Amino acid sequence: MMNPNPALARTLEDSADKLAETACELFLESLQGESAPAGRAIGSNVHQEWTHHFKQRVLELSAALAAGEQRLFTERVSWSRRAMRARQQESTTIHESLHSLRKALSVELDEDMLSEAISCIDMAIDEDNNRLPEEQVSRLEPGIPNQRLALMYLQTALEGNTRQAMEIVLDAVDGGLAHAEAITDVLLPAQAEIGHLWHIDHITVAEEHLVTSTTHRLMAVIADRAPHAQDRGITAVTASISGNVHDTGIRAISYLLEMQGWRTIYLGGDVPRNDLPAAVHFFDADVVLLSTALSSQLSKLRDSILAIREVCEKDVRIMVGGNAFWDAPQAWKAIGADGYTGDATSAINLAEALSGSQTRH
Repeated sequence: MMNPNPALARTLEDSADKLAETACELFLESLQGESAPAGRAIGSNVHQEWTHHFKQRVLELSAALAAGEQRLFTERVSWSRRAMRARQQESTTIHESLHSLRKALSVELDEDMLSEAISCIDMAIDEDNNRLPEEQVSRLEPGIPNQRLALMYLQTALEGNTRQAMEIVLDAVDGGLAHAEAITDVLLPAQAEIGHLWHIDHITVAEEHLVTSTTHRLMAVIADRAPHAQDRGITAVTASISGNVHDTGIRAISYLLEMQGWRTIYLGGDVPRNDLPAAVHFFDADVVLLSTALSSQLSKLRDSILAIREVCEKDVRIMVGGNAFWDAPQAWKAIGADGYTGDATSAINLAEALSGSQTRH
């Protein structure tokens, strides 16, 4: 772990387009004469695709520096490398791209600003040189009842039998499986599994969308049938921030809070920063839950938190979560949040703690 460097992080964020363009030019020049051109590894529109790739890398690097967490950068590089290898693409291009990004920083930034950014890139290069074995195909264990149920649900949904898939889980609920447990121990692990299967190229985007839409329908049915505690007079506003269209986790947490007697204002995915404070103020929220998927979105999350605090007179508590924090669970401290959790059950417990667990009328 390194010390946060918000000034350098902001410089990288502000210079992301220029750095990406320079890195792309250096990268494509380095591949001239290579037997495996970059276009085959990432797409037909070579320059546009790689410029976008480098911009994401710069934003990930910025997030790592802002939080003082190198792994926010290095783990995203590892994720990209595994995804490319799973698709029989030349993952060595990731290695070359890191060197090109390193050179671009030297070209575009003052030398006295470089050391921490270069250190992050060098760490990613070192890890690329010491690759770990590939991950197992499935992360679900059929010997565990709820995970076996998740596998049955996934298999049936992927066959296109979505109503039957829903009935498999609903029958288990009718047979005694707790409603909240069906969400936390069956549907959310199933959703994580479907993301993993896409990452290793075992399913398509269309198949992932099929399962996700089915999961959203099923969660709504389960939540509607679940017993709900008496209204406790506590309000939570929940949302995925601007740029984050992934909302399964925050949707699940919203349902779980409702079961516990909260009033939950679920705003959905990709909520603009400037719209959040008005919603928090209008609904008189006690706790705000914000989700983000990528480390490159952490600056938007920080700005969203600042916007809420600047506008809302009430001392609202703000907690955060999402995949962006998996590799650096302490990063929430650098963006002004009041807490972070990595799973739905812990999120409910933290929300209770932040609200003071008091019934309000």
